[in-house]
Amino acid sequence: MRQAKPSILTCAVTGAGLTPSMSPHLPISPAEIAEQAIAAAKAGASMLHLHARTPDGRPTNEIDVWREFIPEIRENTDAIINMSASFGPTAEERLKAVLDLRPDVATVIVGSMNYGRFKKAVDLNISEFKYDWEKEYLFGENAYTLVTQNTFAKIGRMIETLVDHDIGIEFECYDVGHLYILDYHLQKIQNVKRPLIVQFLTGILGGIPSGLEHLMHLKQTAERLFGNDVELFTHGTGPHNMTAATIGALMGTNIRVGQEDNIQEKPGVLFPSNAAQIHKVKRILGELNIEVADVAEARQRLKLQ
Repeated sequence: MRQAKPSILTCAVTGAGLTPSMSPHLPISPAEIAEQAIAAAKAGASMLHLHARTPDGRPTNEIDVWREFIPEIRENTDAIINMSASFGPTAEERLKAVLDLRPDVATVIVGSMNYGRFKKAVDLNISEFKYDWEKEYLFGENAYTLVTQNTFAKIGRMIETLVDHDIGIEFECYDVGHLYILDYHLQKIQNVKRPLIVQFLTGILGGIPSGLEHLMHLKQTAERLFGNDVELFTHGTGPHNMTAATIGALMGTNIRVGQEDNIQEKPGVLFPSNAAQIHKVKRILGELNIEVADVAEARQRLKLQ
């Protein structure tokens, strides 16, 4: 049964898995990321999940790049700023930009897995690339040997650092086992703020699929482990993104859409922007009589005042 509270919308603005040749509407430069993030917030997104990219679209964690768009977003919207912290071999490398810019929330991935990045290009039938790095990134040897390295030690160190610096944490879970890894860390680190912010990231080859039965299993497991003092978010990667978001809202979770997760409105038709995705999911939820939280309510519920 759906919870009697509005759904908080997160917009994942650019990500690190999709590449410039897949869509001309994927924001790459700091100016594009800022522009689309601000527009998504105006469209109704209460949280903005952000990554940084170099001028040719490669993912990066360089502080100077982050500094080119985080302050502009902060100046032009009161939306919750959520910086990804997934790049770098150590906890310290992953958090260096976060500690410099102090967003409301930083994302910690709470488990390792085989990551089938190549499937994103296969699903979109992409064979021609604007930049040489894209082909290597998606179909080179490393694309088939990629394992996301999120060890117990690294996860614990990231959580402790963010708690010490009073920065909110979004716990990103790619599979059910990751929820148990999170529970393990919460038993050891007692002062993690509540409510917990837990994001179900589904649909990656190597993690849990985005089907209804899997989403229900994630929700039921999270609620059993963490009780009621948790805010759950649901999103699906790829063409099932809107479906997963709709199911998530019907289940009573908050949801995430955006160009990081999916660039196609339907086969052969690209979303023109992140704001277009927010408008679409709000229309769907409106037709289902599901309310959407504004930023003030989202901040209050997530204790991010």
